[in-house]
Amino acid sequence: MSQQPQGPGWWQAPDGRWYPPQPPAGQGYPGQQPYPQQPYPQQQPYGAPYPPQQQGPQQYGSQQQYGPPPGPPQQKSGRGCLIAAIVVGVLLLVVLAVGGYFVYRAVSAVSDVAGGIGTADCPPAEEVSGIVGSKVSLAAGVSLGVASGCSYLADDRTGGIDVQITVGLAIVADEEMESFESDAATQGATVTPIPVGERGQAYGGQQRSAAIAVDGERLIEVEVFGAGGPIGSKQQAAVALLERMIGS
Repeated sequence: MSQQPQGPGWWQAPDGRWYPPQPPAGQGYPGQQPYPQQPYPQQQPYGAPYPPQQQGPQQYGSQQQYGPPPGPPQQKSGRGCLIAAIVVGVLLLVVLAVGGYFVYRAVSAVSDVAGGIGTADCPPAEEVSGIVGSKVSLAAGVSLGVASGCSYLADDRTGGIDVQITVGLAIVADEEMESFESDAATQGATVTPIPVGERGQAYGGQQRSAAIAVDGERLIEVEVFGAGGPIGSKQQAAVALLERMIGS
């Protein structure tokens, strides 16, 4: 064997060494076993270059592309939300301020018009008793903010007469006049105009009688009704009390 062929017939074994020509089949050199007949791959001629081997990067499955680590997530600026909250707060304050102003004006107007009608301004019970023809006692003289009133209760709760005087704002006169006519209809009575104040009206029923009129910025209504049953028409008494309130 040799690292290089020594002549014709030399052959190259798989171990890369060159061997002399083989003896005939079944024969060997003295003292040696015959070489087995083994097929060998076709050898390249001497001096021929080996075919180039394809080389390339080994692929080990799916490789992740690496790069610089991502930075921390950027937080959205809360400046826009803060500005929106401030704007909403300002608008809310404006609405509350405007609403409060109008409420203040309304309450002030009510106080100027109706706030003065209280216990001190209610006619005495003795005077009311004489007008309606039944003994009454002043039960309450109150201010309700949007209206003031005087309530009188009959001493005789079975056949006596109760009286209610209410003073409110004239701006609700239209609605109150309509309600006044509806109340008269429930009593089976007819509303008639009276020469008291502005838009004065009155009616007299068996259970209830009433009179109403506008006095400047005030709307005054007087109701006379039975404490325990029918009392007949008391329209004149209601009108008399209405005149008393307008003249006071």
